[in-house]
Amino acid sequence: MGIDQSKLGQHIQEQMQEIENDPEIPEDAQIGRILTIVEVVGTTSDYANIRVRSNARPYVAIGFLEMAKALQLKAMGG
Repeated sequence: MGIDQSKLGQHIQEQMQEIENDPEIPEDAQIGRILTIVEVVGTTSDYANIRVRSNARPYVAIGFLEMAKALQLKAMGG
């Protein structure tokens, strides 16, 4: 039996909806590079791991991570 992917699919669907509803994004915009970070946890064990995947070059992915960190800190009021 595989891992239930519905949580990931729902998350991406919600993100795409927010992008489509953002009035600042021009009509001719398109999706560029993508970076995903997923925590995988065991339901009956102490297993926990983080998986990172990107279609960007490593130095670009690191820049994305730094930008995401800054945005999260700003959202927290920091």
